[in-house]
Amino acid sequence: MSWRSVTATVLLVAGCSLEGVAVLGLAVMRDVYDRLHYVSLAGYGALLIAGAIVVRESFSLLGDKALATGGVLVVLGAVLVHATARSLRVRELGDWRGDIERHREEPGAP
Repeated sequence: MSWRSVTATVLLVAGCSLEGVAVLGLAVMRDVYDRLHYVSLAGYGALLIAGAIVVRESFSLLGDKALATGGVLVVLGAVLVHATARSLRVRELGDWRGDIERHREEPGAP
């Protein structure tokens, strides 16, 4: 086995393991906000899998597309999690800043 196939295998196993942890976290967590943390892990797992493809296939059309897809998933995954959390907060409180004003009025709050 060459060093490229060993490295690609390690990256692929790490990426698939991270995806598995993300899916397990989604299934196990009770709170929606806790589940959102695990959704953001999925982008990093995809980036590791894309790295495995690049190591195995080199910087070819396939490798470049894999890296672009992994990068987009990492960047847009964070945006998606933030937008989802904000919309959930608006749905629960009517305004995403709803609880902030109450905490400012309480004595001893920073």
